[in-house]
Amino acid sequence: MRARIVSVAASLVAVVAVAAAATAEPPTPLAPYAGTLTAVTIPITPLPPDAQAAPEGSAAPAASGPASLVDPGTAPVPTLGPRAQPAADVRVVLKPTPTPRPQPAARSVSGGGGGNVLRGRASWYCNNDGSRAQISACHYQYPDTGSFNAYAAAGPRLRAALGGGERWRNRVVSVDGIRVKLVDWCQCYQGQSNEKIIDLYYDVFLRVGGEVTIRW
Repeated sequence: MRARIVSVAASLVAVVAVAAAATAEPPTPLAPYAGTLTAVTIPITPLPPDAQAAPEGSAAPAASGPASLVDPGTAPVPTLGPRAQPAADVRVVLKPTPTPRPQPAARSVSGGGGGNVLRGRASWYCNNDGSRAQISACHYQYPDTGSFNAYAAAGPRLRAALGGGERWRNRVVSVDGIRVKLVDWCQCYQGQSNEKIIDLYYDVFLRVGGEVTIRW
């Protein structure tokens, strides 16, 4: 069977070869050119006078590759050192001293029976009962007890009116008719517009208020 297939294939190849040879055309013969040849002249532009010819035997410059960019600088390297700081501009500035506001002199006038009178504003301290006012400390020898405590601290004007120094200490004065013992002293906002003449225990302040008249 295999020999038969080979034989049929060989017969087909032979038939195709014979058919190609029968249909092929002969090549066209070359004919000489009978036209006229015309010479072509190419003008040559002379070199400028300052141009120099390349010396004989020198090689043509080789084609260079792509140009590479080179950074001439060097990237800074970060450091952990402190940065330089400019020198501090040290100078002395003198501020004007404020002039204290003048305060009216203590009004000490003669009262009935040859006594003295001083009128002004009062503040308070010493209270252990938080239900009636803010808690406030007392003089360590005169605590706030359950009874009526008639004590006070003398302000600058009252101390001056009583003669200055320690003459005011343990004096008993009348504050709106209530006998009050002076057991302490206070600055009482001295030299300011809200200066007080006396700082009362809260028991007394609760009865007389913030404007008082003191007699002695």
